[in-house]
Amino acid sequence: MTLYQIELLITVADKGSISAAAEFWELTQPTVSYQLQMLEQELSVPLLERKGRGMELTEAGRVVVEDGRKLVRMARAIPNRVADADRLIEGDVTLGLSPVSPVSTHHFPAIYREFHRSYPEVRVTVVEAASAEMVTSLQNHQVDLAIMSLPLLGGRVNIEPLWDEELVVIGNPENVPSRTVALAELSGEPWVIFRPGFGLARAVVSLCQTHGFDPHRAAEVSTLGAVVGFVAAGLGISMIPREVAIEEEAMHRVKIIPLAPAVFRPIALITPQESLGPTTKALAHAILQYSQALTPRQ
Repeated sequence: MTLYQIELLITVADKGSISAAAEFWELTQPTVSYQLQMLEQELSVPLLERKGRGMELTEAGRVVVEDGRKLVRMARAIPNRVADADRLIEGDVTLGLSPVSPVSTHHFPAIYREFHRSYPEVRVTVVEAASAEMVTSLQNHQVDLAIMSLPLLGGRVNIEPLWDEELVVIGNPENVPSRTVALAELSGEPWVIFRPGFGLARAVVSLCQTHGFDPHRAAEVSTLGAVVGFVAAGLGISMIPREVAIEEEAMHRVKIIPLAPAVFRPIALITPQESLGPTTKALAHAILQYSQALTPRQ
């Protein structure tokens, strides 16, 4: 039984004959007759009976037509209902961010301000976690989408590049060179590095190795505050996002060591491989729009 067959039967009932139904649908009479016969065979009951020059519904035919009209109305309403659902942006969405990135303090507030103006009914919850934990949360649908640094370890997810985040080296204000240095010149220094699992830990180690050395780890920590505290105490140098370093330097806790050339890490929008719901898709679109307005290295 198909919706097509039911619509043909309804048309015969409305027009009074198979020939009139065939003309309405621009079909041949044998085509209409064949489809109605297939419908009757499937239901094992006659649906039409000839009366004079026309056709009338049997009692079973009237039941099929009555219920069929409801099905046709529902089917024709589907495109509009889908369009309405796509336009209805409301509910909750959970965004994952790194606790060691300035995205939550420098970028997402600007993104959310514009997003909230367009979709005031959407409630956004921000969750902070290390990269490895965030990928798991995305796969388990505990987080709808995330802004994270690359590369990622493990997990099948969709990746959309956003912008490059500059990383700078910080040291104790009383014990850092004032001149610009190459990263390789810091190979003999003790380093305060995030514990494994954080994207920034992988980025720092990878950058150091690219410049010919493995950083000597004076300490491994799990918070940005601990990194700054250890560096301020003179226990080593570290590498953190530039926006964070500027704020800490303004409070005279650390000092930025100028690097040449500057170093960056890519930031990306991460989503599950499954299709996004309309609310999550709207937030993802807002994030991508914000990214496109930034300069390539911002």
